[in-house]
Amino acid sequence: MDEKKLIRFQQQQIKALQYEKAAAMDALDLARELGTISALSPQQSSLEKLLQDICDRAQRMIPFQSCAVYLVDNDTQDFVRASSCPETASAKLEEEIDLLIADQSFAYALQSDGPVFFLGSAGDSHILLHALLTPFRVRGMFAGIMQQSKEEILDTTLKLFSVFMLAAVNALENYENHEIMRNHSLELKRMVQQRTQDLVDAYDRLDITLNAMQAGVMVVEAENYRIVDVNPKALEMMGREWEEVIGTECFDVICTACKGSCPIVDNGLQESNEEHVIERKDGTHIPIQKTVSRVMIDGKLHMVENFIDIREQKKLADLKEHVDRIMRHDLKVPLNGIIGLPDLLLNDDEVNLTESQREVLEYIKISGYKLLNMINLSLDLYKMETGSYEYNPAVADVYSIVRSVVKDLSELVRYKKLVIREQFEGKDVGGDFSFDIRCDEFLTYSLLSNIMKNAVEASPEDEDIIFDVRVIDGNVAIQIHNKGAIPESIRDTFFEKYVTAEKSDGTGLGTYSAKLIAETMGGNISFESSSEKGTSIMINLPGMDD
Repeated sequence: MDEKKLIRFQQQQIKALQYEKAAAMDALDLARELGTISALSPQQSSLEKLLQDICDRAQRMIPFQSCAVYLVDNDTQDFVRASSCPETASAKLEEEIDLLIADQSFAYALQSDGPVFFLGSAGDSHILLHALLTPFRVRGMFAGIMQQSKEEILDTTLKLFSVFMLAAVNALENYENHEIMRNHSLELKRMVQQRTQDLVDAYDRLDITLNAMQAGVMVVEAENYRIVDVNPKALEMMGREWEEVIGTECFDVICTACKGSCPIVDNGLQESNEEHVIERKDGTHIPIQKTVSRVMIDGKLHMVENFIDIREQKKLADLKEHVDRIMRHDLKVPLNGIIGLPDLLLNDDEVNLTESQREVLEYIKISGYKLLNMINLSLDLYKMETGSYEYNPAVADVYSIVRSVVKDLSELVRYKKLVIREQFEGKDVGGDFSFDIRCDEFLTYSLLSNIMKNAVEASPEDEDIIFDVRVIDGNVAIQIHNKGAIPESIRDTFFEKYVTAEKSDGTGLGTYSAKLIAETMGGNISFESSSEKGTSIMINLPGMDD
């Protein structure tokens, strides 16, 4: 292989790794969102919305001409299309599914725990089927007509798509459990609030309902916080007998609050929906999702506590972290090999390289190191979110950092005919100007890279982008201005996670990570935007003396 082919091969390898890393991180985030307990919250408005979310997020992992979720009808055991995207293209997909059912291909796909591909009836596209399975039953099937050939999809993407489908089926299970709990809770409220002369029959009906529920239910008298009733499922989860629980205070059994700080009785909430941990009698712990509601029984205020075991959801979260660690390791091993190869060529006296070839090899090496740092940064961002990141600032030239960012964006800058103007205290400075700040150099690079990339993409052509640094009250104030305006629809949520607009390839993580990094470095970030003046992003960081 000659030198030029080798260089092109290295560039292709880096691009492939960058694409694979981005696809992996996107897929893991999608799996995490659907695999958490969020699907149990009252904010999840409907099953239709959850199914639409599954289709939309699947589209972000693998492009489909059309896709749909088929659910098993509990009465007929038939597969019924519950959601499709887009709705206008559902007829073609429905025809393909009917053919797959007729030739037993659909039944074959139900036996697999991964994606299965079939050639469409016209022979010009592939159909992907992925069964939605739990350990106990078949929930349904995801189906989609692909935009690309199956050979173009990375094996890693297919594996992560299966992780995502596992998250999706768990989200469906969570939603169904929540609906069961909510419906039972409403029924319980109606029953206990209906004062009738036949109070004994009312209590009998209540006992039947409580005993039949697959969620733990506990009734607590608000006046003295004592447990007055509990169903068998709750006793099973706590590992206790009925006599051990009745008459004890809820704080000793299930509640994490203390007397005087009960969310329902003392803080006046009508309902509480939170995650807790039960300590069983044998000392083991079970994570639960608990909902507490206020009800009146015999003229007295009571609290009805409904809770379910969420150990499976926790296992799914652990699976996500495990896959995350594997991905980081699997990306680093080949990347380290790619990073080392340019050095072999540069240091080999027998290889006669031109100056331009040396520059290309240096750029490949630098890009490889940047990608390696980005992989490490994904773990650092997780630590920042959880508050476990240890920030160790040093001294670095902020103008040198931003010039490195601009170099990475040079192709897009040239294409849009933009001019990057460097300023200090509002006045233009030359390309050799420097100004040291107290920061973490790589975090600052990532922060400025996210903001500068947005500015370059949003700016109209043939305009200036201004990078200005000022010292205000001893602090460092960085301002990045472009003539584009932030869409009004996302201005209120601009720095929130997964917020993006008018960008087909946007993840909505750039401004979120920029805010996270700025706050980790002891600063803050804000913006001003209008169609008349454009957009200014303001980053305030501590000064050298802080």
